[in-house]
Amino acid sequence: MGLRYQPLAACMNVSRASTKLVRGPNGLLETRAINEPAYDHDRLGRRLGLMIEGAATNLLRYSMAFDNALWEKNSGVTVTGSTIPAPDGSQTAMQLDLPGSAAGADGLYQNVGELVTNDTYSFAVWMRAVSGTADITLGGIDGASANGFALDENWQRVWIAEPASGTARYPKLSTTITALPASVLIWNAQLEASPVPTSDIISNGIPAARACDDVRLDPGDWFAQGRGTMVFDLHTAKDWAGIWRIVQLYSASLNEGHLDLGYDSAADQLRISLRSGGVPLVTQSLYGALAKDSRHRIALAWDDDVISVGLDGVVLSSPDGFAMPRNFSNIVLGSFDGADKALNGHVRNLAYWPEKLSNARLSELSVV
Repeated sequence: MGLRYQPLAACMNVSRASTKLVRGPNGLLETRAINEPAYDHDRLGRRLGLMIEGAATNLLRYSMAFDNALWEKNSGVTVTGSTIPAPDGSQTAMQLDLPGSAAGADGLYQNVGELVTNDTYSFAVWMRAVSGTADITLGGIDGASANGFALDENWQRVWIAEPASGTARYPKLSTTITALPASVLIWNAQLEASPVPTSDIISNGIPAARACDDVRLDPGDWFAQGRGTMVFDLHTAKDWAGIWRIVQLYSASLNEGHLDLGYDSAADQLRISLRSGGVPLVTQSLYGALAKDSRHRIALAWDDDVISVGLDGVVLSSPDGFAMPRNFSNIVLGSFDGADKALNGHVRNLAYWPEKLSNARLSELSVV
């Protein structure tokens, strides 16, 4: 991951007031320290890019200790330890044996209160079959909902997202759909106020939180004020809600010189905005929907009196007739001022040129 004229790491600063779990190049989950960049990988060890996420909370208590009394069990359901390595390589996974029943409702569940009725929550858990294959059901956010998953002997993080049907719910692992016995390994369950689960957060008695990733580039000698081009190679999240940010360039505050590129998921549009001295100069919607869980290249280019954005080979430009601010001292990647409206995805690469490239070149650079 790097800039056109120097390595990105030379000017990148990451702040995060908590640790974070991501996959390492060995395919296992690894802890990233406070303020350490979270470079993520897939199960085979291939790099996905820099993961940038907003703050999140795991609403479940004892997310890994499934034998704790807070995890209630129907009759015949057992939870025991396991020596099979967990997704982080440790021996902290547990074995869940479900006897099956005529209704298939026997399972393991935790009572979670103070949910907001009709708000969307995601429930995720790492699972695999003890041997062979197994069918499992997740549910309990939207009443007696049932979502089936087929498991093999590889760890996978299965999840559902539904609106809460009440202020107290019981996220549950069962065999409701098949009503057949199943023996599975489980590790770190997570319930979030989000349409998609974020990276793992481990709780031990009380809900646990993870801080937002605040990722910034220091605009030193490499950065040209008044003009430039940035090309972002992104992989979007599996789902999203609200507005999230790709990049913000501003002076001492967001009300001063301010160039913003973001995505409004409700309107399904990329949007740019420009402020100078607290006065809006340009606010423009640009495109239709970005595909979820997909790779995209987005080019952002600016000069004294025009801003251009390229996506999928199409370039749109703002009306001209304004003077571009020349006092950008903050470059924030993937969040609103490092606090919220986060990307919740991966930045695979970022290229920079200290000039506004031609629309023809932007068209080429915005195609994956």
